[in-house]
Amino acid sequence: MFAKTALKVAAFAVAAAVSNLAGAVVTDLTGQYSITSSADQVSGHNNEYVFTYTVKNLGQGVAGTQTGLDGLTIYVPTSATFVGATAPLPYVGEQHAPGFWSTGFSTGLDLALGGSNTSQNMAAPAGYQAFTFWGQYTESVYQIGSTATFSITLGNVSVGDNTVGISSYFGGYTPSQQFVNNQYGNYTTFSTIGKSAIAAVPEPETYAMLLAGLGLVGFAARRRRQG
Repeated sequence: MFAKTALKVAAFAVAAAVSNLAGAVVTDLTGQYSITSSADQVSGHNNEYVFTYTVKNLGQGVAGTQTGLDGLTIYVPTSATFVGATAPLPYVGEQHAPGFWSTGFSTGLDLALGGSNTSQNMAAPAGYQAFTFWGQYTESVYQIGSTATFSITLGNVSVGDNTVGISSYFGGYTPSQQFVNNQYGNYTTFSTIGKSAIAAVPEPETYAMLLAGLGLVGFAARRRRQG
């Protein structure tokens, strides 16, 4: 079994999606994947949420081979507090080490690794950073018909719509599938909109304190003018 190199050059195929803040959001990615994204507030914690992404491989790869779902990337506000994350088990199970999923923050999903294909990179927008779940070794790749669930818990955030990227290993394996190829030909990445973290909206108490402070400043300025 050969190890895959994480974050190799990937292809970038954009799929249109519609997101709704009420309830879970289900998106069909051009018949290759479906993704359900949801957010649940942590009890007793303001502005702290668990964001869950359930991805099903509908048709990416060839059944019986280790091609398919291999990565998930979301954008997280830089002002967010990271609480924790949960990645799925390797597709074939923990007993088949060394397959595992890694997690971590970066400035984006570097699809070119210094190559000339930088236009296909998923660079995080200003004020955000990328958080990526990435399969290590082919045991981690989720094949056709399988489902993987990812979650991340963040503090100091609100719920909104943001970019979600799904990466597949040897996504262009089947000639009939349409995708944007790269010089390595080993990754395809779909981009969609899912329910994700956005920068936190100040609590009403914060607004009240701000208005009170502005009132005091105005009062002091008026007193100075009257003096």
